[in-house]
Amino acid sequence: MLRKATTILSLFSQERPEWSAPEVAGKVRRPKSTVYRLMAQMAEAGFLDQDRATGQYRVGILLASYGEVARRSTSLQRVAYPHLLRATESTGESSVLMVRSGHEGVTIDLLDSYQPLRIPQHLGGRFPLHATAGGRVFLAWMPETDVDAILRGPLVCCTPRTLTGPAAIRRELALTRKRGYAIGDGEWVEDVCAVAAPIRDHRGAVVAAVAASSPRPRWSPKKLKTLVAAAVTAGQEISRALGYR
Repeated sequence: MLRKATTILSLFSQERPEWSAPEVAGKVRRPKSTVYRLMAQMAEAGFLDQDRATGQYRVGILLASYGEVARRSTSLQRVAYPHLLRATESTGESSVLMVRSGHEGVTIDLLDSYQPLRIPQHLGGRFPLHATAGGRVFLAWMPETDVDAILRGPLVCCTPRTLTGPAAIRRELALTRKRGYAIGDGEWVEDVCAVAAPIRDHRGAVVAAVAASSPRPRWSPKKLKTLVAAAVTAGQEISRALGYR
């Protein structure tokens, strides 16, 4: 039963947050009666919520609370959280914790700006390495053979500002290594600017990145300076907490 419930839960995502029991039955190739019964039990336990008007199910708030406990308990997120909080408090902007998964980056924690105009983002969101500040942090300190494989592409052009030429990207990576942080200026989402810094483990390997980001209407030389200070400080403090010296 647990495996069946897990299979059903895996269908829910940001892109598809609601499912009906017949749709789930068709997707998992199980008898409708079995799926109806199991989803009703999951709703009764609080793992799913059902809209009585439409019959659609969505993930229950109980799972969200468990997810928050897991997020706080995971070592990297737990170590990074107070530094993300300080970054957001000092800048008034969003701060994000990211790791690499293959040729993409993944957001594993975030704190939104408290200002009315915010950047749309979510946990588990994936992004291309070449077109983002966080992604360039991973590329800048990645083995050259891995960089070669990624830059062979194809490299998606997300906005008119996106760098897709390998030579231009390599110049940006060299600059990132020299100054110790990366800048993304509307290359992933046109009206979003960000600064990202590396997070290193006790061996000195870059295992994550921390970014501070701002909507373009609030972007300025002064804001850039503030975001650089926040991201670099957070990256250094989290690295120290992970044992890097």
